[in-house]
Amino acid sequence: MELLIYLILFLFVLIISTTTNKLLPFLPLPLVQILLGIGIGLFVPDADFHLNTELFLAMVIGPLLFREAEEADITSILKHWRIVVFLIFPVIFISTLSLGGMAHFLWMTLPLAACLAVGAALGPTDLVAFASLSERFRFPKRVSNILKGEGLLNDASGLVAFQMALAAWTTGTFSFSQAGTSLALSILGGFVVGFVTAMVNRFLHSFLLSVRAIDIASELLLELSLPLMTFFIAEEFHVSGIIAVVVAGILKASRFKKITLLEAQVDTVTETVWHTVTFMLNGSVFVLLGMELELIAEPILSNSLYNPLLLLLSVVVLTFLLFAIRFVMIAGFYFVRTRRLKKKIHKYTKDMLLLTFSGVKGTVSIATILLIPSHLEQEYPLLLFLVAGVTLLSFLTGLLVLPHLSEEQEEGKDHLMHIAILNDVAAELEKELDHHKNKLPLYAAIDNYHGRIENLILSLENKRVQEDWESLKLLILSIESDGLEQAYEENRISESGYRVYQRYLKNMEQSINRNFASRVTYYFLVSLRILRFLLHEMFTFGKTFRSWMNEESRKLLAVDYDQISELYLENTELIIESLENLKGVYKSSLISFMQESRLRETAIIGSGAFVERVINRIKPNNIDEMLRGYYLERKAIFEYEEAKLITAKYAKKLRQNVNNLENYSLKEAANTLPYDMLDLIRRT
Repeated sequence: MELLIYLILFLFVLIISTTTNKLLPFLPLPLVQILLGIGIGLFVPDADFHLNTELFLAMVIGPLLFREAEEADITSILKHWRIVVFLIFPVIFISTLSLGGMAHFLWMTLPLAACLAVGAALGPTDLVAFASLSERFRFPKRVSNILKGEGLLNDASGLVAFQMALAAWTTGTFSFSQAGTSLALSILGGFVVGFVTAMVNRFLHSFLLSVRAIDIASELLLELSLPLMTFFIAEEFHVSGIIAVVVAGILKASRFKKITLLEAQVDTVTETVWHTVTFMLNGSVFVLLGMELELIAEPILSNSLYNPLLLLLSVVVLTFLLFAIRFVMIAGFYFVRTRRLKKKIHKYTKDMLLLTFSGVKGTVSIATILLIPSHLEQEYPLLLFLVAGVTLLSFLTGLLVLPHLSEEQEEGKDHLMHIAILNDVAAELEKELDHHKNKLPLYAAIDNYHGRIENLILSLENKRVQEDWESLKLLILSIESDGLEQAYEENRISESGYRVYQRYLKNMEQSINRNFASRVTYYFLVSLRILRFLLHEMFTFGKTFRSWMNEESRKLLAVDYDQISELYLENTELIIESLENLKGVYKSSLISFMQESRLRETAIIGSGAFVERVINRIKPNNIDEMLRGYYLERKAIFEYEEAKLITAKYAKKLRQNVNNLENYSLKEAANTLPYDMLDLIRRT
């Protein structure tokens, strides 16, 4: 039960981290998770938590690297195999020696072999940390492929270097030949284990398929169990589990694709499941990193034997040396390469800097240093502190420097083409209104497309424009509300019509996005409104409830429809005029778009379906019209791609979006319980 409580709390921490990142987007998600981890570490006694390195590598890092290998473009990575091999072996081993030597120079009390263990733990680039950075910025494809190739394979060399340093520390002897043999056997053994487990997995898949005993659940379990089984077997044979899961992931994805219904269903499910799993595992990496940072740093910082200034200086110097060595060696590689190809090296300066500062460290470094025996860990806690401090500082350095070297993820041009596609679809659907008998479902489909267009337009604007948009919506809501109250006081709308229109305004109010403070204020005002309503019912002995129970008072008559439509038209005139007067205050294009949206709504009144479509919540029996829209959208995507207006990659993304929307629409058509309950209440 205690484990279940911890798991629930951990999931809440992940939810809090994503919520914080959405409310404060300038704070990177990994940094938020690290800070939350540090906060948790403050309340967790050191005796109650200790990172199990082997379990962490098997249950967290293994599956993450497996998925990265499964999704990696191996062909593109192999094009850069020279620099990938260079980063995996020479860079790591020279970094190990240099960092170890510097740590020993700064802290003479530490054995040299122990300092080399620190260097080995800090040698490999953390692919998980890099992947979290690459989500925020646009990296050149060649740089991204190089870093992914390095991150997938360098843990093996780093772990072997650490094990050799640890052996030299504990035994007092070191052999280059033994180290080289151990590294070769570890890597080759990892390749063999990964190959065998991937082939066994493929055989089981083929066998179950041949006897028609396969289903989506079996396929999913086979894939999820593959990295765990591979890592376990590799560790049992004392070879690299990291290499094994990477090879298994590559081979799992490297098979001929069969286009069958089962394969399509399995791919959809596994994609969703892996997306959730990788999010949780990535989050756990940074939360655990934060917890370990606090638990490692606390006993050192509170110990008077250590000079805080020297501790800080050591972390800064080692971090600087880490990046300096990496830059010098990468620059040397590019110098030799450009001389051979007779090119100018300055053209590759940005690539060299990106490769340098993307070599950040993460939880794997801390997990590696924690492999030292517990009695040595207790005797030399400074080793853990140095690794933890450099890990944190290197990651923060990457967060600060990389934004100035790379571009933020932007798809402005593609978004504009997407808006044009949706506009074309909406226009085609509007043309079909003339010969459509039941216009209500078609109007609902058109509304759906206009809503998507509105969201896309807002996503292209900056935060100030988005806030202006919400302010204008609040203005419209205020005009609507004042108009309704005035009409009700002047008896220009019946009580039943008044309640229906009020429900429409409440739905509009809930759809307005507010900042955190405004949202709290909104809920406070809603609470006051509910309290005022309850007090009113107490003093009037349930007048409103009695009115609702009266079937005649609940029915909307033809005159009610006319009153509601007339009031909406009156409010529209005021809204259009008010927006016109604000063109000098707010962005003109924003005002115009809002006016056009309002006029489009008003034009539907003549159809007689206005109240049901805009105000009443009716059952969405418009699946045929939505399917028609999705057909037109796919057609438009094909035409835009053929005309080179959008890239093939973006067209693929848009088609996937259409597929997801279509699947969801079909599912929603079968689930109409909320609407059926409303119909039942109205009838009874």
